[in-house]
Amino acid sequence: MTDDIQTAEADTPVGKFKITGASLNNLATFASLVLLCLVAVTLYAHAGDAKESAKAVAAELRDANREVANALKESNKEISQTLREMSRATREQNCLLSLPPEQRQKNAEVCRRISQ
Repeated sequence: MTDDIQTAEADTPVGKFKITGASLNNLATFASLVLLCLVAVTLYAHAGDAKESAKAVAAELRDANREVANALKESNKEISQTLREMSRATREQNCLLSLPPEQRQKNAEVCRRISQ
């Protein structure tokens, strides 16, 4: 079994470089490690950004829900007031309808007070 270590040479303006097979493996391993570290740092930074934007979205939703709840509360107050007025008018009308037609005009004020 022969252990042939292959070499590669490169002439550059800076100088002449010679790389053997073992050092090429070391260089590839080091480059992979650096790349892995860069990916890990990028993922860590992205996770922090994602948390911040999730908090911002949650705050916006909370504010929007608060505005909707206030609008619904006001709307419910108006509907409740309208229903009270309708109930009063219905009670007054029922009182008037329970009387004979000739007595309705005279007792209109009495039915109005009773219905409130």
